Amino acid sequence: MQTQDFLSAKQTADLIKNVGSKRTVLVQGENGIGKTALWQSLAPQPEFDDHIKIKPIDCTQMSDGSIWMPDIDREQGVSRELPNERLGVSKTNQKGIEGARPVFGMFDEIAKIPQYVKNMIAPILYERRVGNYEMPEGSVWFAATNLSVEGLGDSLQAHLRNRLIVVKMRKPTVDEWINDFAIPRGLNPTLIACVEEYQQVFDSFTDYMAGGKFAGKDLDKDNPYIYNPKVVQDAYASPRSLHAASDLLDTMDNLDAHTTVRGLEGTVGRPFASVMDSFIRFGKQLPPINSIRANPETAPIPSNKIAQQVQIFQFITRTETREDAEAFTKYVMRLQPEIQSLFTRRIAESQRSGVYVSVTEFGKLLADNKIYYRV
Repeated sequence: MQTQDFLSAKQTADLIKNVGSKRTVLVQGENGIGKTALWQSLAPQPEFDDHIKIKPIDCTQMSDGSIWMPDIDREQGVSRELPNERLGVSKTNQKGIEGARPVFGMFDEIAKIPQYVKNMIAPILYERRVGNYEMPEGSVWFAATNLSVEGLGDSLQAHLRNRLIVVKMRKPTVDEWINDFAIPRGLNPTLIACVEEYQQVFDSFTDYMAGGKFAGKDLDKDNPYIYNPKVVQDAYASPRSLHAASDLLDTMDNLDAHTTVRGLEGTVGRPFASVMDSFIRFGKQLPPINSIRANPETAPIPSNKIAQQVQIFQFITRTETREDAEAFTKYVMRLQPEIQSLFTRRIAESQRSGVYVSVTEFGKLLADNKIYYRV
């Protein structure tokens, strides 16, 4: 598979936002890359302020009664199909009813479910209809599932796919993940530093297939850290499992080293857990962050490059005030030029740049490294 076959998460979200009220977008992508998070990123946007927001529905947990149930009207001698409440459509919220609100929802893992459930979901995807209830104008539904080449049992018949807009979503790049996810969410600095150094964890197994940028290379040998559909893996590094590893690392002060490493192995796999273990050990050389806040020009500096790398991501994720930014910048100016450049670039490209914009020393670092704020 070639890189140009895939969209970024932002491009995919833009597509759903713009065409989703007319056509259903089916998002295919490698496991653990943030397909479900598309709903979370779209829901707060102003285009959906008036919508009833249905949290992502895991289709693998659905049965026929999860869509609609028959209701008998003996007086009229008829039966009716009553929608499940989670779908947001009802007698008082449907097309043609004054004050009815459009629905925004997502069907997750849609290609893994039995055919009869797919058939029941189909009118929602194609017509925004549940039984005889039509959803209000402007209702948006999209769906997601894995790539068929992952071998996870995803399949949709051709005539069903032909009614959808089917796109493939790629993994985030290292820069996208660090600048737009890890730093804004305050993920563990040891993890971020490790990813910065081992950027291959954001390669995809599809890169090693015919037409990919690493075609001809051996995925199992050249990149043992990521998902490989051709081998059995208990765990591996993905955007999802890296987030889980961050949560574990945030608690490691309460755990012994053996427990931490075994936990990481069960989260991101043994190969990447071994890499992270070295970053954890070097990270223990760091001086307390409050001592740097108080005395940035005299606080001790770790001699190891990895420790300094962990240190700067600690600064970036824990910057709260202009005073923090000023103290951390003064300290960074005492570090290796390579680390200074990394610190400056990551801040300039991230949402933390606003705190640093008025710090004189940071402006000097920007000029020295020929780095400019991201527009």
